[in-house]
Amino acid sequence: MDQDSHGEGHEQEHYEMPHLSHGGHDNDHGDEGHGEPWLISYADLMTLLFGFFVLMYVFASADESVKEKIKKSVSEYAGGEYTTEFKEIAENLEDRIKEIDLEGEVSVFDTLDGVKIISRGTLFFDSGSTLLKPKAEALIFDIARILSKKAQNFIIFVEGHTDDSPINTLYIPSNWELSSLRAGTVVRIFEEVGLNREKLRPIGLSDTQPVLPNRDKQGNPIPVNQAENRRIVINIKKFTSESANTR
Repeated sequence: MDQDSHGEGHEQEHYEMPHLSHGGHDNDHGDEGHGEPWLISYADLMTLLFGFFVLMYVFASADESVKEKIKKSVSEYAGGEYTTEFKEIAENLEDRIKEIDLEGEVSVFDTLDGVKIISRGTLFFDSGSTLLKPKAEALIFDIARILSKKAQNFIIFVEGHTDDSPINTLYIPSNWELSSLRAGTVVRIFEEVGLNREKLRPIGLSDTQPVLPNRDKQGNPIPVNQAENRRIVINIKKFTSESANTR
């Protein structure tokens, strides 16, 4: 009898090749396999940690104005209201200026990196003089008392400015000396009232930063503008190793 070449009584075995995906791997999970759920949580955690360390780096290396901007953005994003640590100082100064009726002569600005006080020159100095006018001197003493209570941990830059009228005397050979002496006059009062002299920085800027043109197109002096340029600017900033050397 003829026998089946595979042997009598044995069923023919069938082998099927496994189905391979395009990547050459067994597609056991079909369309539902997108990775383990914990991988997603882990990736989210790594992203958050990366953002945290970036933020820490920025805080460690950025100047005060950048830090304040970040604080403001985070506070507003969280639905809160951001208030700078300088706000109380600015409010106290503004209140005192209103009390003595000098709002039109002195302006106070609460900025992200400190407080700026800008005077109009007509209040502070006569041309070529380093002596404060009586109202200006009284105001500087008032400002000094407020800062001695509220800003002992801050650094204070005092800028002296002049008009462009040349000066050449035995003790004041140029506007550089004049502007420096004007800043020094204010700083001396601050120290006298009790502010830490190590955190006071007088700066003489001569006539390099006028707020108004000193002269018209024909080169003639404009006395009103020149008076505006004879001024004092006070910058109050948080004391850091960086701010100690920059204004």
